Amino acid sequence: MLNKIPSFFTLGLLALIVGASTFLQQPKPKQSSKKQKTSVKKSKKNTIDSTVVWYNMTDGYAKAIKENKFLIVDVYTDWCYYCKVMDKETYADSTLAVKINTYAVAVKFNPEKNGKHILDNDTLSSSQLLSFLNRGGRNSGYPTTFFWKSLKDQSKIASYPGHRELDEFNEIVNSYINN
Repeated sequence: MLNKIPSFFTLGLLALIVGASTFLQQPKPKQSSKKQKTSVKKSKKNTIDSTVVWYNMTDGYAKAIKENKFLIVDVYTDWCYYCKVMDKETYADSTLAVKINTYAVAVKFNPEKNGKHILDNDTLSSSQLLSFLNRGGRNSGYPTTFFWKSLKDQSKIASYPGHRELDEFNEIVNSYINN
């Protein structure tokens, strides 16, 4: 009987090793380390999800022209506290997001990042685009939201500097939808 103990022990140990190695070789589920981007997608039922789709200025401007929508340009910086508050509290509202996606094209623009922005046949640097949105005037600070109703008319760009609570921002959006 003592001779059988080592073989049972060896067999058990071998089974444990095989089982553990099989378990360790199985693929691990992928975990995304990226933050979820704010976007809107149409589902198969052709309904709009309740998050805002953000475009860069070149793509957003072209889309707004093509779809005959007005532009909402969120001018922000990475260091701006109230820019982040607007993202988390105002733009994150599902009812507002659906409204923006239905009637407007939303653009996120950080003027501190170098880039080329194409509006019609003009190519603007980030500082030139900021000056253009401000109609040549001084920047009002961050965040500033620009509403551009008639894309062929720069005089139709309205500036709303500072953080806006959801109710106030919703009223501004409604005024552009109803005009």
